Amino acid sequence: MEILFKNSYTRNKELAKEIYRFYYFQRKLLVVIYILFALSFLANIVSVALGEYYNIWVFVFVPLFVALQFYCYFRQVNTMVKRDNELHGKEIEVETIVTDTFIQNTASTGAVNQIEYDKIRNAVQTKNMILLRSKANLIYIFRKDTFEIGTKEEFISFLKAKEITVKGK
Repeated sequence: MEILFKNSYTRNKELAKEIYRFYYFQRKLLVVIYILFALSFLANIVSVALGEYYNIWVFVFVPLFVALQFYCYFRQVNTMVKRDNELHGKEIEVETIVTDTFIQNTASTGAVNQIEYDKIRNAVQTKNMILLRSKANLIYIFRKDTFEIGTKEEFISFLKAKEITVKGK
């Protein structure tokens, strides 16, 4: 078992913010929905200003939807940090190794998780991370700046060679 890539990170508030920012605000489908809601909201404002027909539900639903997204984002970030502190008393350190047949996470808590490539649905790049999403919706995290063996570019090429779709930057 030759280690092709090695990466490590600390599960902290900064990491949680970037992950959940992506999932609540930066996914393409959500961006399209936000744009459509904004256009609908602005069209209703113009209709009110011109004294024409408008839909009151747009004035109620759009702000509530946006507020709910922010609420869920902040709650998820804080919950992750609080859980780690409550269960372990500190931030969790995770080391990930990549071989030709599997990816393995080893946490400072002693937990070890392994996944084969056929169980990975896709990969997404954020500003500082590469997130692998499994078919069971688990997220495997790779910080772009903490590769100890290999580089982020080589890792992305490796994922593509394993026929894993890599989206983003």
